[in-house]
Amino acid sequence: MTLNSQNTALASTRLYEAETSLETLAVRYGLDPREMFDFSLNVNPFGPPQAAVKAAAEALGATNYYPDLNYSILRTAISDHFGIGGGQLFFGAGLDDVIKLILQAWTSEGDAVLVHLPTFPRYALEASLRGCRVVGIRSEPAGKTDLGRLDAEMKRQAIALAFICTPNNPTGEIIPTEDIAALATANPDTLIVVDEALINPANEGAIHLPERLDNVVVLRTFSKFYGLAGLRIGYAVASPRLVDVANVGRPPFNVALPSLAAAAAALGDSAFVERCAAIFAEESAYFRSEIAKMDGLSLCGGHGNMQLVELAAMSSASAADKLARQGIVVADATSFEGLEKSATLRISLRTHAENVRLVAALGTL
Repeated sequence: MTLNSQNTALASTRLYEAETSLETLAVRYGLDPREMFDFSLNVNPFGPPQAAVKAAAEALGATNYYPDLNYSILRTAISDHFGIGGGQLFFGAGLDDVIKLILQAWTSEGDAVLVHLPTFPRYALEASLRGCRVVGIRSEPAGKTDLGRLDAEMKRQAIALAFICTPNNPTGEIIPTEDIAALATANPDTLIVVDEALINPANEGAIHLPERLDNVVVLRTFSKFYGLAGLRIGYAVASPRLVDVANVGRPPFNVALPSLAAAAAALGDSAFVERCAAIFAEESAYFRSEIAKMDGLSLCGGHGNMQLVELAAMSSASAADKLARQGIVVADATSFEGLEKSATLRISLRTHAENVRLVAALGTL
C-alpha cells in the first residue's frame, strides 16, 4: 500500500469518539451542553476515589519536576496489589498510547496483525499507521468470537501480533483465560495481546498469564472502574524481555506525575471498586428490564455499565440522531467493523436518574 492510498484509507476510518462529542452535537442541534447526557464513552459516572483526587492534588505541587523515570511508586503499587513482577510493567498515557508504543516496539512494517471483529477499532488503526497489514477475522454471530478461526489463521500465515479484547468492546463478550492460554501455547511465534480495559480489577482475568507464557501480554487501564479516564494512565503486563524492548522507544516521561500518584492511590481503595461494581450490576439489571418492555429494542451484548442495543425498525444513525436532539448522546455501533451492517447502539449507563431519562428517550424511538 502506498502512503497516499494508506492515508486515504485511514481518513475514511470512523471513530465513535469523534462522532459523539458533546460539544460537536450541542452546536449541531442548538443545545446547551450542560443539559446533555453523554452515554457514548465508557467511563465511571461516579468519578474517581477521593484518595486518588487527594494524591493528584498533592502531586500538583511538584509538577515543576519530571516524574521518576522508573515510575517507581505506581510500579510498586501494581506489583504489590496483583502479585506480579515490577519488571513486567510497561506504562503509557492511557491504553491508546500503550497500544501505539507496543506496536512500534514489537512489530515491523509489513507484519501481519490479527484482530477479531467486531472489537475496539484502535487496534487496526494503530497497526495500519505502523505500516502493518491488518487481518480481520469476523465471527458469526458477532457477539461470539470464534477462537478456532483465529487459530487457523495463525497457522495459515505468519501473524506477528494478535489482539484479543475481553470483555470485548462493544459486545461485552468474556473470553475464558484458559482458552487464551491454549491459543497462545498453540501459536508460540505470535504475540497475543489481551486487552482487559473493561474488566473489574477485582477479577484476576489473564493478568498472570505472562508469567507462564512469554508470548502473552495483558493490557489494563485506570480509565474505567477506577474513574481516572481524564488522567490517561494505562499499562501492559509482559515478559521483562518484551518490556525492555518497548522501553527503548517509550518517551521517558510519557505519564504525568499527578496521574501516577492518583493511580497508585486508587489501587488502595478496593471498597470503591466494589461499590461501583455493585451499582453497575443494579443499573444493568434495571436497564435490561426496561428494554425488555419495549417493542423494537433488544439487548445483544453488554458488560458492566456498557450495553449494546439492537434496533428492529430503524437505522442506528437515525436513532442516534433522534436521541441527540433530546440531549441523549450514544455511540452508533456501526462504526465498529463487523457491525457496520447492523442497527446497534453502544450505551454506557450513568447514574440512576440519568438512566431513567435515557430509558424515557429510548421509548420514543
